[in-house]
Amino acid sequence: MGGALAGTRRWTARHPRLADAGLAALLVLLVLPALVIRNPEIPGRPNGWSVVVFAVGAAALVLRREHPMRVWVFTTVAGVVGVVQSGGSIVLAAATCVALYTIGSRLPLRSAVLASLASGAAYTVAAVVVEHEWLDDRGVPGLQVFAWGAAASAIGIAVRSSRAAVGAAEARALQAELTREEEAERRVSDERLRIARELHDVVAHHISVVNVQAGVARHLLDSKPDQARAALDLVRDASKTALSEMSTVVGLLRTAGEDAPTEPAPGMARVGELVDSIRQAGLDLTWTVIGELEGLPVINDLTAYRVVQEALTNALKYGTGAATMIVENRPEGVSIEVRNHVGENGRRRSGGGHGLIGMRERVDAVRGRLVTGAEPDGTYRVSAFIPRNPA
Repeated sequence: MGGALAGTRRWTARHPRLADAGLAALLVLLVLPALVIRNPEIPGRPNGWSVVVFAVGAAALVLRREHPMRVWVFTTVAGVVGVVQSGGSIVLAAATCVALYTIGSRLPLRSAVLASLASGAAYTVAAVVVEHEWLDDRGVPGLQVFAWGAAASAIGIAVRSSRAAVGAAEARALQAELTREEEAERRVSDERLRIARELHDVVAHHISVVNVQAGVARHLLDSKPDQARAALDLVRDASKTALSEMSTVVGLLRTAGEDAPTEPAPGMARVGELVDSIRQAGLDLTWTVIGELEGLPVINDLTAYRVVQEALTNALKYGTGAATMIVENRPEGVSIEVRNHVGENGRRRSGGGHGLIGMRERVDAVRGRLVTGAEPDGTYRVSAFIPRNPA
C-alpha cells in the first residue's frame, strides 16, 4: 500500500498538469449526480447552464499550481454564478474548496484566511439572494461554505507545514552529511600534514648527519683512513636510524592486513641518543637538563623531541659548529632553548624554511609557544614551551 502511494506521488510530481486534469474530471463526475438528480435535502433546481458553469470552473483547476489566486477567483465567480442559476445549490462550491486547499498549501496563512472568508461571504450572499431571506429552517443559507472552505484551507496549511518540516529535515540531513564529509577531508588533510612533518624531521636530521660525515670521510680518506672509516660508520648508523624511523612513520599508511612496525614514537627520553648523534656529526653541543623529562602526553612528548631535533639540525647545518641547549622540566610543561652562533649560511637564512614552519605548526597544535630568530649577540635562538596538559 505504501509503495503504491509513493509511486502515485512520484507520478504526480512528474506529471502535475495531467494529475490536475484528472482531479478536475473526477470532481465533475462526483458533483454531477447532485446537480442532475433532484434531492430534497439540496435546495435549488439545477439546469444545464449551471452544470456547464461548474465544469468550466473545475477545468480551471488544471492551472491551480501555477496560478492559485487566479484559479480561486475564477472558481469562486463560476461557483457563485452557478449557485444563482441553479437556485441555491451550494455543491457548486466544490471547485472553490479545491482552490482554497491549493492556496493553503502554497501561499501564506494570511492569503488562505482572507480567501476562505471571501469565499464563504460570496456564496452566503448568493444563497441569500436566491432564497430571498437570511434565515431558513437550516440557518443562514450558504453559510456551510464557510466551514467547507476553512476545512480545505486548513488541510492545505497542514500539508504545507508537513512539507516544510520534511524539507527542513532533509536539509539538516544533507548539511550533516556535508559536514561529515568536510570533517573527514579535514582529518585526512591533517593526517597527511602530520606525516609530512614526521618525514621531514626524520629525513632532515639524519641526512644532515650523513652529509656532514660523508664530507669528513672524503676529506680524511687518504690522510687518515681510520677517522674516515669512523665517519662512514656514523653515516651507516644515521642512515639505518633514518630508515627505521621512516618505516615507522610510513607504517601508519598501511592497511589493516599488513604488518607494520610497532616501535613507539620517539620522545624526550631519547634526547640523549639524539645529542650523541648530533655530537658525532660534528656539533660541539653543551646541554643541560633540569628535572626529569617524563610525564608528558605522547603527542606533546613527540612534539618536544621534534623541536629539539629540528633546532639541533639547524644548528649543525647553519651554525659555526657549537651550540648550547637547556631543557627544563616544569610543573606546567617542558621549556627548550637552543642557541648557536650562525655562520654565513645562517646569516642568509630568513627563518621561513619548511623545518621552522613545521616546528611552529607542531607547537601550535599542542597549544605551546615558540620563538625563533637572531639575537643581538650574533646567536640564533630557538625557544619553545610544550605544555604538560592539553589546553
